[in-house]
Amino acid sequence: MSNKRIIYILCPGHSGSTLMEYYLSTYNKSIGIGEAYKAIRNFQNREIDKLSDYDQSMIETNPFWKEIHSRTGNFNSIEEQYVDMYHYILESEKFSDYQTIIDSSKTIDGLKILSKEFKDNLNVVIIYKDLRSWIISQIDNNRRKNRKMSLGYKYKSVLRWWRTYFFYHKRLKELGINYIDVSYDLFCLDQTKMELYLKENLDLEGKPDFQNTNSINILGNRMKKEANSGLKISYDYRWMHRSEWNFMWLLVPSKIKKMNRDKVWNIDH
Repeated sequence: MSNKRIIYILCPGHSGSTLMEYYLSTYNKSIGIGEAYKAIRNFQNREIDKLSDYDQSMIETNPFWKEIHSRTGNFNSIEEQYVDMYHYILESEKFSDYQTIIDSSKTIDGLKILSKEFKDNLNVVIIYKDLRSWIISQIDNNRRKNRKMSLGYKYKSVLRWWRTYFFYHKRLKELGINYIDVSYDLFCLDQTKMELYLKENLDLEGKPDFQNTNSINILGNRMKKEANSGLKISYDYRWMHRSEWNFMWLLVPSKIKKMNRDKVWNIDH
């Protein structure tokens, strides 16, 4: 088995997984592969035409994704192809210069497969985003896609945020996988401190080079179109100037507020 490391990013959507993947890919000998599990799922379901023009172009022109896509017909399941993709990365001479693979797939399904096949290589990063900021991201995403939001949508989102992280910790404990918690907000606001935190906990070598991102990201968010020309990290302050979360916040149970405070704004991060 290869001694390459896999850093798997786990978080709800719109919590900073693409940003974290690009950041970790700025370290020497690290390469980011974006939401690889979701890409394999699209390959297996023959849904390439549903992807963005950018992602379709990546599949057609990037040597790695072109190769992985070409193998789709050899497998009967997402799991088989996902495992084969990792064997290709870990064993291929084309990836010999890289010691760390960053996978921002975010799903428990992908993590379960990796924990079964590559547990000794696996490191997990759970990203927490301030609940109020996350709610605003959810609202804006729904508006961009012209989705109707049901009555009580915001409070249901609060419960979904809490239950998601609760489920993550439960499953990681069951799978016996070590992980670290990372605050998206502190990562953006105090990069020096978070760089030290991540280097210490993930054994990253050297310093990040924001002008050179070793990423072949697929299915990440809109920033992927710009990050390869130079990574820029900035905090999204929108939630501080918006009122959609104000009344809802009064109804949030204290244990959820405590979790938000401890995991997002804990100064020990």
